[in-house]
Amino acid sequence: MRRLRPRPAVLAAVTAVSALALAACSSGGTGSGDAADPTGGTSSGDAAQCEPGALPTLTDGVLTVGAGEAYSPWYVGEHDSGEGFESALIYAVADRLGYAPEDVVWETVTFEQIISPAVKPFDVAAYQTSITDERRQAVDFSSPYLTTRQGVIVMEDGPYAGATTLAELDGARIGVTAAQTSLTLAEAAWGEDADISPYNAAGDGMQALQSGTIDAMVMDVDQGVAASTEYFPDSVVIGTLPDEGVVEQYGLVLDLGSELTDCVSQAVDDLEADGTLAELRTTWLKSDDIPVLD
Repeated sequence: MRRLRPRPAVLAAVTAVSALALAACSSGGTGSGDAADPTGGTSSGDAAQCEPGALPTLTDGVLTVGAGEAYSPWYVGEHDSGEGFESALIYAVADRLGYAPEDVVWETVTFEQIISPAVKPFDVAAYQTSITDERRQAVDFSSPYLTTRQGVIVMEDGPYAGATTLAELDGARIGVTAAQTSLTLAEAAWGEDADISPYNAAGDGMQALQSGTIDAMVMDVDQGVAASTEYFPDSVVIGTLPDEGVVEQYGLVLDLGSELTDCVSQAVDDLEADGTLAELRTTWLKSDDIPVLD
C-alpha cells in the first residue's frame, strides 16, 4: 500500500490495450435500475454514525481506495491526480466523509478482487462497477454515481462509418466485452443469429476492430469515446444501442455488510443533490451528444 498525495496529472505511458483492459467492469448479471436502494439496505447514512474523519476504516484516519489501472476518462494520470471522473469523485466523497486529500490512500487491485466476496484490502473501490442483483450477494454498493449506455465504435474509414441506424449494421461482425451488458444489448439489437464475438477486454476488441477482424465494437460509451479519441484515434463512436429496459449504473464497492456503506451512499447522494456529480460528468465525460441508433 502506498500513501499518495494529490499532484498534477502526469500522462501515463501505457499501451492502448492495457489502458482499456476493462473486461469485467460492466455488469455480469441483470442491470439494476433501482437507484433508490442500490445497496440492498438504506441509501442514506445515519448522520450519528458518520463522524467526519473517524469512520471504522481499515486504518484509523485513512480512507483506503481500491482501483484498477488508471486510464481516461476515469483517471487522468495517476489515481491520486484528482483529475478524471472517478479520481475527482473519490476526493469529493472523501471530503464529505471528513478525510483530507493526504489521508486518501490508493490500493491497486484487480477487478476480481473488487467483486469477490473475500475480505478486501480497501475501504471502498472506484472502478466502473455495475450494480447488479448478482453482485449484491457478494459486495455492498453505494448509491449509483453514473448511469451509462453502450456505444458502437467503428473505423473512421470503414464501410460502417456513416451508419445511423441498427439496420445499416446488419451483417456486420460485432465485438462485445464478454461480461458487459454489451452482449445482451447487441443480441437484442441484431438478433441472436448475428455474428457477435465476445472479448475478454475492451482493448482486445479494439485491436480486432483495427485489424479488420470485426467491423464494430460495443462497449461503455464513455470508455468508447476515450478509446476513439486517445488510444485508437482512427476509430469513431457512431451511436449508442437502445437500452431495451436494461439500466446500467455504476456504484462504489465495499465489503458486504460494511459499516461504511450508508455513510458512503449519503456522501454520493449529497454530491448528486448539490450538483457536484453533474459537474463532474460535464467536465470528464463527453458522451451526451452521441445519438441512439434507431
